[in-house]
Amino acid sequence: MSAQAQYQPVTDARLLNPEPGNWLMWRRTYDNWGYSPLNKINTSNVSRLVPVWAFSTGVTQGHEAPPIVNGNFMYITAPYNKLYALNARTGQLIWKYERQLPNDVVTCCDVVNRGVALYGDKVFMGTLDAHLIAFDARTGKIVWDVTVEDYKTRHTITSPPVVAKGKVITGVHGGEFGVRGFLAAYDPNTGKQLWKTYTTAADDSWPGDSWKNGGASTWLTGSYDPRTNTLFWGTSNPSPWMDAARDPDKHDLRWTVSVLGFDPDTGRIKSSFQYSPNDAWDYDGVNEQILITLNNRPTLISAHRNGYLYNLDRTGGGLRFVNAFKYAYANIYKSIDRNGRPVWNPEHRPDIGKTVNACPSFLGGKNWNPAAYSPQTGLVYIPSNDWCMDIRGAQVQYTAGEAFVGAEFEMNVVPGLNHVGALRAVNPATGRIVWEQKFRAPLWGGVLTTAGGLVFTGTLDDRGFHAFDARSGRKLWSFTTNSGVIGVPMSYEVGGTQYIAVYSGFGGAIPLWAGPVAKLTQNVPMGGVLWVFAVR
Repeated sequence: MSAQAQYQPVTDARLLNPEPGNWLMWRRTYDNWGYSPLNKINTSNVSRLVPVWAFSTGVTQGHEAPPIVNGNFMYITAPYNKLYALNARTGQLIWKYERQLPNDVVTCCDVVNRGVALYGDKVFMGTLDAHLIAFDARTGKIVWDVTVEDYKTRHTITSPPVVAKGKVITGVHGGEFGVRGFLAAYDPNTGKQLWKTYTTAADDSWPGDSWKNGGASTWLTGSYDPRTNTLFWGTSNPSPWMDAARDPDKHDLRWTVSVLGFDPDTGRIKSSFQYSPNDAWDYDGVNEQILITLNNRPTLISAHRNGYLYNLDRTGGGLRFVNAFKYAYANIYKSIDRNGRPVWNPEHRPDIGKTVNACPSFLGGKNWNPAAYSPQTGLVYIPSNDWCMDIRGAQVQYTAGEAFVGAEFEMNVVPGLNHVGALRAVNPATGRIVWEQKFRAPLWGGVLTTAGGLVFTGTLDDRGFHAFDARSGRKLWSFTTNSGVIGVPMSYEVGGTQYIAVYSGFGGAIPLWAGPVAKLTQNVPMGGVLWVFAVR
């Protein structure tokens, strides 16, 4: 039987309860744990992990996607919307797609793509020119290709959609260009748009009608709670970051820098929580929402860019603040009140013409690169960064297709610290940092936890891919890759063998935006290679 004939369609039931050997979506499961139940690779044998095959993309921009595996089929994207279907056991190419992007596509933060979604016998990918494409999973033939929005207004798509209850649901990028963010759902068979919900509220939390170009883009993949039929999705910064027309006592700029609960059947927003009302630091609220049960309560935890780990009660699909714990160096708040509203430290809040030093930097105590949760330890493993910025507001006017930031900034290290990156194992119930591993350069890769008692992540300063004991943090294994690792590691099993896979290929936001801090990575070689490991 040919490999194409062996493809098993992805159903709602399989997405709700995926087989241990498959990795069918961005974080494997709807709850965004980033956890593999496989345990053939464990603390006793991880030292014998060796590369068994590799795949080079020939591209020198940032490689941030995790492979998605369904049986023998592996799907992996590369920058510029290149998509490869590989044999998951051997790495042999089955089919490929390389999008011919318009010459005038402009992106905020490199030409990255973070992967695909699967449903039925199709593969779904969003593109830098704001299209959503469905491919035949077996052959790569395009089944449909629809325009989600006009790329000339700088809408882009960089992250995979979520498929929930038979709908393909995608967000958009563009918060630095004055887009109005939204989520949209599509029929997986035809590409017909089923609903579209904007994420800036047309209300008096904005000065005038500035919500029309107010940001709140939805550029990173959300999570889904099937028990309450709620899709949780974060929103980005306001556009621009600062504006003299805004009154901090009056304009919360809903729903920027928030997490929203959507009904996936209709797109209705049924719950909300705003991390940073009237945000002035670019503290996007898009970071992954991890759904766990904490103290017998359904809880959403999220390590936010402002350096705090939030616990939100999601009972019944709602969003109610419980508490927040600092997990990274931060000076911008005096406190967070009982309702979750931050009490700003005025010395560190920028404004038009006012320069301050603020920590974390706008790239956050953690950025897009996902944390992971282990049900074995009850800990969340956060890829953190301790860094600051000098930032000053600058008044700007909206022009379609032009940058709409409203700030000048320069990043810097925290005085007295000899590291920026830190992998931190945090107890989400107490905020206690159980262990940490520090790195000189920023940490920009995702995290994987496994039932083998392991935590995997990659680094920049040593081009390393590492395995740690999930309970103690002791480093158990390392491998020096071709470039800096900013990919999202994952694990799968084919033919009785467990594999660990990760992209190495530096790029993304740090070389573009980190200023002096980027010097810590100036010697990292470029170029994307997918590495696949097994125990031998």
